[in-house]
Amino acid sequence: LGNWAREAEHFVPTLRTRIWHGGDRHARGLDTDALDLVITSYTLALRDVAFLAERSFGCLVLDEAQQIKNPSAGQTEAIKQIDAPIRIALSGTPVENRLSEYWSVLDFANPGYLGPLEQFEAIYAKPIEQDRDKLQLDKFRNITSPFILRRLKTDKSVIKDLPEKITQIEYCSLANEQAALYQQVVDT
Repeated sequence: LGNWAREAEHFVPTLRTRIWHGGDRHARGLDTDALDLVITSYTLALRDVAFLAERSFGCLVLDEAQQIKNPSAGQTEAIKQIDAPIRIALSGTPVENRLSEYWSVLDFANPGYLGPLEQFEAIYAKPIEQDRDKLQLDKFRNITSPFILRRLKTDKSVIKDLPEKITQIEYCSLANEQAALYQQVVDT
């Protein structure tokens, strides 16, 4: 959450930003009319779904949107209850195991576009995953590609301010107590 707040401060310092987190968050209130950006976590969105669903947001952006890949998970259902006419899902891994994960993320961004899950599984997921049906795969790519913006970190024409990856190795020693506990686990 702090990372996103720092990014907002750096790139859009004029936005009125609030981190929705902490034990006193309800006491502080959440006047969405007085804010431009509210930053929270998936866990709090699930915990506070009734409170958040009572408010209206202009845009809802999910970072690490694979967090809603399970369409029947409480977290996914909670996120989909939050009102926002514009919905954006950011993910480096929209599909890890099944196309239903892709359906779940896209159903958040464009509700109903791919139809109900059962229909999607019958038309696309089963033919593609089980039967390796290239025709259905091509159809699937054709109907979803307009909604996918993909960038590679190596493509400097897409984002010029993305720094090169920096690997910094730092060695540290365990305290005596930590080393003893570690050795105990190894011995066991």
